[in-house]
Amino acid sequence: MTSKQIKLMEKVGIQMAKQLYNEPMQEVEAMLKAKRDHDMKVQQYATLSGIKGKQFGNDIFTTLIKFKDLRTFLDVFPNVQRNTVARKVSKIKTYTISGVTDKSTMRFFPSVTATARGNVFYDESSKQLAIDTQNSKLSLNDGQHRHFGVCEALRELEGRSNKAKDQATRQQINDYIRELEEMVIPLTIFAGLNEIEESQLFYDTNAKAQRPSRSATIRLAQTDYIAKLSRELTEQNMYLKRYGVEMDKMSIQRNNSNFILLTTVYEFIKRLFWSEYKKDIDFLNSKNYGLYKTIVDNTLDMVFKNLPTDLHIKGKYLLEKNYALKGVAKFIHWAKLNKIDDKDIMAAIKSEEWEMDSKHWYNFGGRLSEINGILAFNGGEAGISAVYNSLKNRVEGK
Repeated sequence: MTSKQIKLMEKVGIQMAKQLYNEPMQEVEAMLKAKRDHDMKVQQYATLSGIKGKQFGNDIFTTLIKFKDLRTFLDVFPNVQRNTVARKVSKIKTYTISGVTDKSTMRFFPSVTATARGNVFYDESSKQLAIDTQNSKLSLNDGQHRHFGVCEALRELEGRSNKAKDQATRQQINDYIRELEEMVIPLTIFAGLNEIEESQLFYDTNAKAQRPSRSATIRLAQTDYIAKLSRELTEQNMYLKRYGVEMDKMSIQRNNSNFILLTTVYEFIKRLFWSEYKKDIDFLNSKNYGLYKTIVDNTLDMVFKNLPTDLHIKGKYLLEKNYALKGVAKFIHWAKLNKIDDKDIMAAIKSEEWEMDSKHWYNFGGRLSEINGILAFNGGEAGISAVYNSLKNRVEGK
């Protein structure tokens, strides 16, 4: 049987090929299997174990791909993707590396989704997916930041290995590299989609998924030490316990007895150490956690001691707004950088005109809302800046 006949046989099926060429069934099956085995063994093909299914008429393959193979098979086509955020890639790179350098941390990556552009074969009998590495690419549809983050982690470690000054260090880094390279990530591949369909797949994957609220993320995160600290202080700091922290919702209504959002506690901590955070988003870690916890706990105590004791009364103080305590944290961070004494920092907080109806805030962009007549600013950041600038002026004697 000629190669042309075999190609036609693959296209129309064994039964039809038998009728067309009047070949014995066993011979047809044997030749077809031999060709498939050859396709999967030649150097330019890489094989992955997986399963095949269908969804709305499209072939779908589910498999596992090693981290070391991400750079070989996966590619990102901008016309069917959103722009990559470098900061997010860097964060995932750090997250990935810490997963092998710090065994006490938990690390998980959910599956990524791709579409097949090029030659992909599937052998039903062996459950093997063969990808033509020379003429094919898997267009990454969901998970591009995970993809780039893992690839950057491997490059980072390779760079460290090359720069290592002693053999022991180089060996340790190389062990990390090998461990990462052999890790796998679940991969779902959609075959036979055109560019328009790829775009729709991206939309369906991202727009149809409901993201967890920021509060839920902080409440559940186990490897984000700022989140961990926020949760622990919520349960342990005497003032946060007294006034109440809303753990689930993203806003506090009048009938909610809690005073502060969990997200605000998180932002308070982050802005308190903004310089450290800007240099390294993972500045807070298992080694320095206890020290930072003590600092934040004591800072919260000092701040609340110098705020009105009836601050929990709804509608009375600006402090019930999410931006107020963020502005306080931003002010404390600035004051510490400028080596201002704690006594002067707290004096400014104590003397501030926190009343909601104070016209003092008109000097910092405040206005009465036309809807309900309550003091408002042009967004949360404007409110943060108003509190920050007012407290700063008090310290500077303006």
